[in-house]
Amino acid sequence: MINIFEYQNYRLYLKDYYEEQKKTKKYFSYRYFSKKAGINAPAFLYYVIKSKRNLTKKSIAKISLAIEHNREEAEYFENLVFFNQADTIAEKTMYYSRIVEKRKHIDITEIDKDRYEYYSKWYHSVIREIVTFFDFKGDFQLLADFLIPGITAKEAQKSLELLEKLGFVESDENGLYHQTDNLIGTSPDASNVFIIEKFQMEMLDIALKAYDRFPRQDRMTASTTFSISRETFELFKMRTREFRRELMEIARLDNEPDQVYQFTFNLFPLCRGKNEDKE
Repeated sequence: MINIFEYQNYRLYLKDYYEEQKKTKKYFSYRYFSKKAGINAPAFLYYVIKSKRNLTKKSIAKISLAIEHNREEAEYFENLVFFNQADTIAEKTMYYSRIVEKRKHIDITEIDKDRYEYYSKWYHSVIREIVTFFDFKGDFQLLADFLIPGITAKEAQKSLELLEKLGFVESDENGLYHQTDNLIGTSPDASNVFIIEKFQMEMLDIALKAYDRFPRQDRMTASTTFSISRETFELFKMRTREFRRELMEIARLDNEPDQVYQFTFNLFPLCRGKNEDKE
């Protein structure tokens, strides 16, 4: 039987559930399922699976009852639905936190949870870079004050513990920390790409405040407005990714780092597409 706790997309879960039932019960159909769930539309589940319909709190409860979820499964399913259907980063964050909480006691991989924790705070990635040149000897307050903006000593300690758990940093025989070669994946699937977006939004907020925190010679800002086709837009994205990789390679070869910088590049529309209204 499929395990709902292994899913981050409720539509895929319902699809797999339907196919599993169809294999073992010849009479099982979309019509049968709708009737069992007390839903008048015979093809309702089909349209939900195909992303042509969303679920409401009432229909979520009916489907859970039809599938015969227990309490834990029903709660997970409800949060999973609201997470997938959320429109804002704030909503997605709230429901994803609940999903992670439900999954903590389930015997499944911790990759998603760890990635969520790593990107949940902007300073985890900063501390990971700082250990390459900061002579840290257990003084968490000193480490916390080294960041701009500063964080608390407790936050610095928890961050370092997380980085050690993920295998991103390690200490040597002298108690000094070093960055490992391990890299966290930054290509999440469509269901949890918001994790990276939330992290980027935090960094953008810090970037705005940098205008007041640092003199002009210690920061760089550039912006340009273009009128381009969709094909050129895709080309811009490709070239930007290539340029980012070049910068990462240059940084990797730098043997004497003395500061941590954040590079952020944004490309977004400023008007509607020419043919958008016609469509």
